[in-house]
Amino acid sequence: MDNVIDLAFNLLHPDTTISLGGGSNVKKLAHKLSQHPELNIKVCSPSEYTRQICRDLNLNLIDITEASTIEFGFDGCDAIDFDLNVLKSNGGIHTLEKEYTYKVEKYIIISPPERLKASLNPNVQLCLEVVSPSVDSVLFAAKQLGLKAELRPGSAVASYARTPLGNYLIDCYCESWQDIKKINSKLNSLNGVVSTSYFENIVHSVLTLDKNNNPIEIKKGDLHA
Repeated sequence: MDNVIDLAFNLLHPDTTISLGGGSNVKKLAHKLSQHPELNIKVCSPSEYTRQICRDLNLNLIDITEASTIEFGFDGCDAIDFDLNVLKSNGGIHTLEKEYTYKVEKYIIISPPERLKASLNPNVQLCLEVVSPSVDSVLFAAKQLGLKAELRPGSAVASYARTPLGNYLIDCYCESWQDIKKINSKLNSLNGVVSTSYFENIVHSVLTLDKNNNPIEIKKGDLHA
């Protein structure tokens, strides 16, 4: 994926303001940026982890409130379909990530080719951020829709995972995401659901590898099932 990182880097010009999400490829792009301080790239991020990486690399890290415009937003994903709708479920910060996309002119996904499929991979869950009082009712409603739904456990302590906003994460699984738009709409409307990890009609393009391992940019409308 190093040549894909180069493709992302080559989109930039001096004095650009960008957003960096999470994931290993975004981390590689941050390291690439640190080698070119002459470009004076300003960086903001919804991810605490990525912000710390940027500090460690002495990048010009700013708060999103300081940016009048953000030309590019680079991020990873867990699954992406041919319409460039994505699931960003495992990181658990999709609420904050969506806030950044509203200010980004071009939201670009950096992804290994195996995550790009005609329809979203059903092995990747739809994740809901939910306020504490609504957890039980949302779990019940999700199961009524035929989904397998469960609270996400924390990885560091013997407790459930919490988001940076202090909320819970509910992971929902389905045998097929063919009707994800309808399912997502119903879940998103439930009381106590802050947001979901389904990003619809937000992605401008995806940077990935073709069958010959050459880096390519695929824009919305380029692919057909």
